[in-house]
Amino acid sequence: MTRATKAEYICAICGKSSEHWYLLSTNTSGLADLDTRPPEMERSTIKYWVQRCPHCGYCASDISKLLPQAVETTKSNVYQKLLNTTYPSKLANSFLCWSAIEEKSGNYVNAGWAALYAVWVCDDMGSDKEAQKCRKITIGLFQKAKEMGGNFGSDKETEEIIMIDLLRRSGQFELALKMCEEALKPRIKEKILQFQKSLIKISDVNSHTITEAIENKN
Repeated sequence: MTRATKAEYICAICGKSSEHWYLLSTNTSGLADLDTRPPEMERSTIKYWVQRCPHCGYCASDISKLLPQAVETTKSNVYQKLLNTTYPSKLANSFLCWSAIEEKSGNYVNAGWAALYAVWVCDDMGSDKEAQKCRKITIGLFQKAKEMGGNFGSDKETEEIIMIDLLRRSGQFELALKMCEEALKPRIKEKILQFQKSLIKISDVNSHTITEAIENKN
């Protein structure tokens, strides 16, 4: 069951107050999507994940907290244009505005996740073209995060799964396939070593192929 309530927040930029929904609790049933989007009921709480100040347009997970570079970013023409664009939706654009502030602040992990939330909003609306655009933004931000030594997933395997799904769903099939093949190499190596181990245990000195190792069920 999802429980949410309204609370008053003081904007860290303009100092004016406004009411926003606050998520108290939720639950999930089932498995997440390949890009880690949670199942219901948490899935439908996405509208509570970002706040937009109705006075100055500051967007963040909590507008009472000032993000680095937020003041400068919110005043920029690029930010204001994004803020006031009605397509694909106010919610998706709020996530993208939050992402823009995080990116300007050098917080590429947070920026990537905020952009991915915009993807999910677009998916729900059936805005495939906009979802693809947002996925490409997310890919760039997560790549930048890795270049800067950041981690956007709980482990390397999770990051690979997320990135491959983003590439696939944005139509970048060659890059997705290449990343799949690179990610599978360590697993193939592990299967070969396990196969070697099984041969050693039975004192096998015969010649064997990699295909045997990969297809071995023992």
